[in-house]
Amino acid sequence: MFMGHYGPAVWDTQRGKGTPLVTLWQGFLAVQAIDIVWAFLVIAGIEGQVIREGVPIFHIPYSHSLLGSAFIALCAGGMFRVLKPSGGNRGFWVIAGLVMSHWVLDLIVHRPDLSLYPGGDLLLGFAVWDYPWAAYGLEMGLVFAGFWFWKRVTIPKSMRYSIALWALFLFMAMLQAAFILVPGLQLQAGTFDPAAGPQGALLGLSALMTFALLAGVIGWIESGRPSRYGANPA
Repeated sequence: MFMGHYGPAVWDTQRGKGTPLVTLWQGFLAVQAIDIVWAFLVIAGIEGQVIREGVPIFHIPYSHSLLGSAFIALCAGGMFRVLKPSGGNRGFWVIAGLVMSHWVLDLIVHRPDLSLYPGGDLLLGFAVWDYPWAAYGLEMGLVFAGFWFWKRVTIPKSMRYSIALWALFLFMAMLQAAFILVPGLQLQAGTFDPAAGPQGALLGLSALMTFALLAGVIGWIESGRPSRYGANPA
């Protein structure tokens, strides 16, 4: 899954009821924490892509194993707890839950490449990527639902922050569509081949830049859309 991970980023036990525990830009980073770790492992040459029995899959035994993902979730929650003690234990679990949402959504779309633990032989994945337009609808549906909910629980300081929110959605939709429509990326026809894109350090760096860009843009939009229930958390 790509853009669909950002849908759950709006989730917060307080959002829609009171002052949220987690800002949206923090949620954007949390839902991609597993891929952030993956990007660094790709740069280091530890993870990447392989062709197994003629089928392209990701080699992600550490960052995307269930055990590895849970470890990243606990580390991210702990980091949030230390850096933002006002979030309390609830903030810890919100962040950990957002991180783990990444693994759950990947389980739905990935071909079998998710192990239970590093080195495990059992590989999981329901392979919705084999049905590219269904995968596209799922991913952008999640993002739209998240943005729509967030729109309802925030108040824009001016119209430009509403325009910017949906402009960001359009950008994300176009970026996601590129994996279906652009020749060479090969998601169209249900044969997504990661080898057709950037490799090694370039792949990892481009992923990190994309995560930073999207978190930065949503952070700016968020500065102009405070919560209806009080100031956004710092």
